[in-house]
Amino acid sequence: MQESFNKKNKNRVLKAVNYEMSYQKLTAWELHQFVQHWNYDDGIEPFEWVIKQKYLDKGTALCLYWMLQPDYFCRFKNEDEIKGDGNYGHYKLIKEIEERYCSGFYEDANFSFDPKGEFLDENSNLKCIPLEMLAQPEGSIFERIDIEFAFLRNPNEKELKTIETKIADAIKIIQISNPDFVYDKTDDAINAIIESVEHWKTKELGKVKIKNLSYLWMDCIHKKHNWNWVIWDWETGNNIGVTNATKELTCLADTIINHTIDGFQQSSIISDLYQDLAGVNNFYDLKRDPYSGIGLLFSTDHLKFRA
Repeated sequence: MQESFNKKNKNRVLKAVNYEMSYQKLTAWELHQFVQHWNYDDGIEPFEWVIKQKYLDKGTALCLYWMLQPDYFCRFKNEDEIKGDGNYGHYKLIKEIEERYCSGFYEDANFSFDPKGEFLDENSNLKCIPLEMLAQPEGSIFERIDIEFAFLRNPNEKELKTIETKIADAIKIIQISNPDFVYDKTDDAINAIIESVEHWKTKELGKVKIKNLSYLWMDCIHKKHNWNWVIWDWETGNNIGVTNATKELTCLADTIINHTIDGFQQSSIISDLYQDLAGVNNFYDLKRDPYSGIGLLFSTDHLKFRA
């Protein structure tokens, strides 16, 4: 079941949790994960609408019910005591779920949920819980999965050494065609990178790892514009890049040299992007934006940063 819940589904749930998309647009499958990812300290307003939807899965309704901790209210003698507790809104929502669930309002049963395994133990007070709300419905278990499938983080010590090695290799590549090159000024280094790309376009690369020039280019961004080295982690691996102070924009190592060495872009774009990133914190700061559409500059403001 988890395999069929793809990156697009995860991203939609994440956006709904972060108020970037309406939860009313989520599918039944996405709602099941939304219920498990919602921060209940932010209130229960979404679920006042969700529980009224006929397509809500029975297992999702039961999961939501127990997320709201219905057994908490078993300690009270009557409804008046509950009103004085300050959680009456939760109680009303719980009772409405009970009514709809027990009356058969929720017909689909794709997802199973076991309240005894998730929320209950031998000390649980269940005197106010209907028996139907304690039984595990039919369906497949669809446990909480990580919807933040990509995030940014600082490079670890090993990755920093890798970056240093690749920058050193880039300098050696430039020195093959420009023996006098010394990496001491970023503007000069950018021009040297362009010259090296043009030099190697017409020659057999052999063992020359031309893509390592991108690390020198990013180091120029790092030094010139104070962008920081960053790792962009994905489900299937990670990429090294540089990101601005707000973590909203990121350039990755496997882009700019790839785009120019094969002739997809003019090598002058190496200098253009380098210059245009001065003082830029987001896409709105760019005088022009030809870069994101060709995969040289990525928006990462939606990603979490894990130090």
